[in-house]
Amino acid sequence: MPHFVLHFVELLGLPFLACVVMTAILGFLGMHVLSREIVFVDIALAQIVAVGAIGAHLISGVEENSPLTSLVSLGLALGAAAFFALAHRHVIQISQEAIIGVSYAIAAAAALFLIGIAPGGHVHAQHMLAGSILWVTWTNLLTCTVVFGAVGLCLYLLRHQFQRVSDDYDGAVQNGIRVVAWDFLFYALLGVVITFAVRIGGVVVVFALLIIPATISAIFTNRLGQRLLITWGAGILGAFLGLLFADRLDFSVGPAVALFLGVELVLAALSRKSPPLLAGAVTAVAAMVYVALLVSASSQGAGPRNTAGLSVLPTKAAPIIITQSGPPSLEELASENLALATSSRNLALLFENAPDTQTRRDVVLRTLELEPRCGVHLALRYLEEDPPLFFRQSVIDGLGRLIGASPGLDVMLPFSDPANHEAAQRLREVHSLGAAPPPCVP
Repeated sequence: MPHFVLHFVELLGLPFLACVVMTAILGFLGMHVLSREIVFVDIALAQIVAVGAIGAHLISGVEENSPLTSLVSLGLALGAAAFFALAHRHVIQISQEAIIGVSYAIAAAAALFLIGIAPGGHVHAQHMLAGSILWVTWTNLLTCTVVFGAVGLCLYLLRHQFQRVSDDYDGAVQNGIRVVAWDFLFYALLGVVITFAVRIGGVVVVFALLIIPATISAIFTNRLGQRLLITWGAGILGAFLGLLFADRLDFSVGPAVALFLGVELVLAALSRKSPPLLAGAVTAVAAMVYVALLVSASSQGAGPRNTAGLSVLPTKAAPIIITQSGPPSLEELASENLALATSSRNLALLFENAPDTQTRRDVVLRTLELEPRCGVHLALRYLEEDPPLFFRQSVIDGLGRLIGASPGLDVMLPFSDPANHEAAQRLREVHSLGAAPPPCVP
C-alpha cells in the first residue's frame, strides 16, 4: 500500500470517519434548517452547549468529556429547544431567526465570561471553536455513531410530520397539527446531535457541516433523495480535502474543513450560474492550486540533509549498510536503518540526519521504546523545534506511554511557553538527563 495512503489511514482515518458520521446526520438536519429559515439555530445551540460544558467544568471540576458535562450540556440544549418551540408559536412581533440570533449573542457572552474566569480559558476557547476532531478515539466515534443513528431513525420514522412543519408552518397550524410539540422534538433532536458533535468537531465544523452541504444540494435540485446524496457527497469531500490540507500544511483541522466546504459552495454556485466552460476552468484552476500547495508542502518538509549518517551506522555487532542497485532516497535510508537500529548511538545518529520531520518523529518514538532515557532526551529536542501539531501530539503521547501518566506538556502551546518549559524540566530531572553518562551515548 502506498506510503501516502498508510499515512492518511494511520493519522487521519478516525478523524475522517468522524466527519463522515457527522455529515450523515447534520446533512439531513441541515435541509430542514434551511427550509425553516433558521440558519443560526445550530450555532446558537452550539454556544449554549459550550456554556454547559464550561460551566460544569468550572463548578464541579469535571473534565469536558465527562458524563456530568454531557448531561448539563444536554439539559441546556433541551431547555433551549423548548424555548425556541414556544417562541416560534407565540412570539409574533419578531422573527424566529431574530430570537435565535439574540439567544446566540447571550450564550456567546456567557461562554466568553466563563472562559475568562476558568483556569486555562484559552484551551476551552480553542476546543469550543475548533474541537478536538484530530484526537477522536474509537470510543468517541462509536458513542456518536449510536447516538446519531438513534436520532436518524427518529427523523426517518417521523420524516413526513417534520417535513410538513418545515415546508409550511402556518399551513400546519391551520390544519390542527401540534406545531409546538413537533418543533420541540425537532429542536431537541438537533440539540442532542450538537451536544455530541461539538465535543468532537467544535462549533465551526458543526455549523459548516450543517449548513454548507445542504446549501450546495439546494443549488442543484429540490428532490429530497437527490439533495440528500449531494449533501452527503459534498460534506465528505470537503472533510477529506480539509483534513489532507491540514495534515500537509500543518493547518488547524476545523477551519480547514470549513474552508474547503466554503470553496465547494462557491464552485457549486459558479457552475450553476456560469457557462460550463468558465465553471470547468475555474474548478480546474482550483484543483491545480490545491495540488500545488500539497506538493510544495511535501517538498519543503523534505529539505536536504547530510546523508552520511544514514548510509552506514555502526553497531556493536555489525554495521548497518544499505545496498541497492540505484542510489537510495533519504526516506529509504532512514526507514531501513530505523528498522535495524537498536543502540542509543545509532538512533541518535538517525535523528540528527533524518530527512524530514516525520522521520525524526519516528526515530523519537522508536527510541522511547528501546532506550527510554535517550528517547526522552530526543523527544524534548524534537519538541523544541515546535514541529507540526500532528507530530507534536504523537511524541507527547509517546512520553505519556513511557511514564504511565500525562507528561504535562500542552500540545496547543509552543515549547517555549513557561508551562511546557516547566514540564520539560521535570522530565529532565526524573530521567537524570543532566547526569553522566550522556543520555544518547552507550
